[in-house]
Amino acid sequence: MQMTKKLYFNGHVITVDKNESIAEAVLVENGLIKAVGTNEEILSLKDEETTVVDLEGKTIMPGLIDPHGHVVATAQTLMIVTLGDVTSKEELLDRLKKELKENPPQGDKWLIGFGYDNTKFEDGLHPTKFDLDTVSTEVPITVSHASGHLACVNSKALELYGYAGEDYVVPEGGVVRTVSEDSREANGVLEENAILDSEKKKVVISPGFEDVWRAVERVQKVYASLGITTTQDASVELANGYTHILDTCANTGKLIIDIVGLATQPVTTQLMNDEGTPKREYKNHYKLAGAKTWLDGSPQGFTAWLSKPYHVVPEGQPEDYCGYGTQTDEVVTQYYVDCINRNLQVHTHVNGDEASAQFLRCYKKALEITGNKNDLRPVMVHCQCLRKEQLDEIKEIGAIPTFFNDHVRFWGDLHHDEVFGPERAQNISPMGWALEKGIRFTIHQDPPVKLPNQILGIHNAVNRKTESGRVLGEHQRISVMEAIKAVTINGAYQYFEEDTKGSIEVGKLADMIIVDKNPLTIPSEELETIQVLETIKEGNTIYKRD
Repeated sequence: MQMTKKLYFNGHVITVDKNESIAEAVLVENGLIKAVGTNEEILSLKDEETTVVDLEGKTIMPGLIDPHGHVVATAQTLMIVTLGDVTSKEELLDRLKKELKENPPQGDKWLIGFGYDNTKFEDGLHPTKFDLDTVSTEVPITVSHASGHLACVNSKALELYGYAGEDYVVPEGGVVRTVSEDSREANGVLEENAILDSEKKKVVISPGFEDVWRAVERVQKVYASLGITTTQDASVELANGYTHILDTCANTGKLIIDIVGLATQPVTTQLMNDEGTPKREYKNHYKLAGAKTWLDGSPQGFTAWLSKPYHVVPEGQPEDYCGYGTQTDEVVTQYYVDCINRNLQVHTHVNGDEASAQFLRCYKKALEITGNKNDLRPVMVHCQCLRKEQLDEIKEIGAIPTFFNDHVRFWGDLHHDEVFGPERAQNISPMGWALEKGIRFTIHQDPPVKLPNQILGIHNAVNRKTESGRVLGEHQRISVMEAIKAVTINGAYQYFEEDTKGSIEVGKLADMIIVDKNPLTIPSEELETIQVLETIKEGNTIYKRD
């Protein structure tokens, strides 16, 4: 085996070690960090076989870790109509019409759009079947909301979903909106399990296996360009073929970054065995490492499960509307028991504080039933409106909140004005409280909802400014170093990989990024301008900016 040595010097090395040390140079040997120190110390270790890189004052950080996302779905967005930037229903329809004309779906495939945000529209209303039928009544059309918890479909799609006419059955935890309160006729807007139920997911004919496989290969380059060296797919199922796609990508050597798979309810126990430990091993950069379930929807979709009513109650809902849960306590507790008995780490989607309350009581009950004392580090995903007292319970059971903190930036004004109201909105993604309690937490963007831009995640955690410039919860701001920890060492800890990743220390994998500015020294309002110049995975450059 050929020895490879690379020495980086004359830089600012943010090690993220226990002492928060800043070094000048790093020596990498055979994919591992061999030495960290001053220029003089590390340069003295070079020999004839060492490649030397002058950083010229640039900054090196640990590779960024994405603690929650859907890499295959993100890859699929490369093949569908992206709608995240549309600002009107008319623009959305025009884009769909253009796609239908230029790239008409073949055979029984659907026209698929993703990422619209109705709050950007003048009337704030979702498209309905009547709108989408103007695009086509022959080709089935589905357009997913930015939250991923709601979709709008045309009449043809409603027929295929089984929601045509008036005599249809909606899966528990799902909602089919109707044309009026006294009608059963579906209007084309579908919520939660009406589309997310495992059987309903099979209805949409997505791009073929080979198309998706190639897209996964391509999307990794996008992740690498953002400095991501470890990511996740929280939607590994049999119905969507993700387990086959990711296994194939790994077995054929197509993965350049580490991907952590989560097997979703109800197929978790079918896909995963008890290996005696939640710490699982990668095979060619992929491992199926945990379980995933969800207990509510999204705040911007007004489907998150709250303990107190929405500030502005959606039209057609009662004054005390608080959103809703998707599962009973009995079902949730049994799922946790099954997972804990198999030593599986469970990731649970909880946006609303009432969903978090259900997680806490059901997980604690499951721990009592199983008597399992292993360190399983259950993960609470999104945690938009945790109550302060809930953080004590989180610490008690060793749970890890992963915050979708970019909500402050992209939907903060909506949360302030309509979703939570001015008071509750101050405490969304309460990382300041978590720090007070000594709780480790991570930050994510839930791709494909947003790209896994952890540099922007750092910026938003430090600044907490909405698109209008309003500061939401100054007391919830955290320091730059704490934000860096949230996307590096804390992410590694969440994955049981803190011994091999998350910091630049001797013996760990050489997962690193080189950036053009030092986040610890530039003004906080400029953090989002930092550019990733190079991404290094286990000593190999997987991205370099032109």
